[in-house]
Amino acid sequence: MIRKPCPVRKVSPDDGWHYWFGYYDKCPWSPDGTKLLAHRARFCDRFPRPDDVAEVGFIDAWNSDRPKFVKLGQTTAWNWQQGAMLRWRADEAVWNRHEHPPLVYAEHAGGARLTLGFGRLSRLRPEYGYPALDDPNASDPSPASDGIFRIHDDDSLELILSIDQLDRTTSDGSERAGGHLHQHVNHIMFNPSGTRFCFMHRFEREDGILHSRLFTSDLEGRDVRLLFEGMCSHYDWRDDQKILAWAGKRRLLGSAGAKKTPTQRIMTMARRGLKPVYYALGKPRILMNKIVKDSYLLISDVDVRAPDAPSPAAFARGELTCDGHCTYNRGGTEPGRWVLTDGYPDLKSRQPLFLWDCVKGQGYEIGRYPTPRELDGPIRVDLHPRFNHDATQVCIDSAMDGKRGMYVVDVRAITSG
Repeated sequence: MIRKPCPVRKVSPDDGWHYWFGYYDKCPWSPDGTKLLAHRARFCDRFPRPDDVAEVGFIDAWNSDRPKFVKLGQTTAWNWQQGAMLRWRADEAVWNRHEHPPLVYAEHAGGARLTLGFGRLSRLRPEYGYPALDDPNASDPSPASDGIFRIHDDDSLELILSIDQLDRTTSDGSERAGGHLHQHVNHIMFNPSGTRFCFMHRFEREDGILHSRLFTSDLEGRDVRLLFEGMCSHYDWRDDQKILAWAGKRRLLGSAGAKKTPTQRIMTMARRGLKPVYYALGKPRILMNKIVKDSYLLISDVDVRAPDAPSPAAFARGELTCDGHCTYNRGGTEPGRWVLTDGYPDLKSRQPLFLWDCVKGQGYEIGRYPTPRELDGPIRVDLHPRFNHDATQVCIDSAMDGKRGMYVVDVRAITSG
């Protein structure tokens, strides 16, 4: 890994507000690159409440010394991780609002839209839910009426994959994957052509471990494939055939339903006991990468139950060794050459930012930014890095000056060199 710090500048105004864009799977830049979408709020140190308003708009003159926020509207359907799903639809900014359903989770440039039960996320994964919504199936661990919905052109919803169906989709012959454990879906992402999407089916095991199952499906919910099971966090489609993901089988901790060996019981107890220490030490990469064997993997869009299913392939082994929000560049002179990713705060409360050259097999640490300890955990400020349209600039969210803000990192010296 080559250390090559790149120029970084704050692009959100210093006007007393807290600014952020949201998740790493959307691009804040307008089609012409002159504007940056943004949310802003008056507070930053707690979960939003049902009546807390976030303003939405864009930052004009972001590359000048006098950036200006232009308000387009507001919403109460938001969270710190993903905002209000603020995004460009051609040259129009759109976002989620309770008073204007449906609430969209993922939208492809070709027009396809998908969503899920935000109320269930509010209960089981509050970082990603909307606080004003309740789970209509709170007593049901795997409801048949909740899951992933297709949004049609008239804004009507069609349930195409239920949580119950996913629970019954197993690779080891068992009847159910989670059974009585309360389950949810999250992190829907279209492939580049918009013909398929991936997502996670998740539940917390009885031993306290969050179990993740990576699926893909066509837009009708007919060709459903289970790709990976164990630990899976962040991912991006490399192309229509492969997904890059931070993942691991975690065989040392045992599978979700099988009886554990004595060694697996010991490792599970150790993992639960050491988790607070792990977070306090800045999530040291050596523990998860070297001991538990989590890593970046290239996973083929082939069901694990298929007789010819290929094994996941190692990616940037020994170089990118910590969990991060990974993204391929879609634009520029060489689409797909660069992977952009980040990491969680280290022992000195600094968040790293990385670029990986897929052609040369070379990695660059392009920044390491301080972040307040009090803005970690559920209300954390992840960098969530996003490329601009030609892969010369990177937009991040950061609290490096003590407030939530948006910054742009100039990576032309690497990606255009």
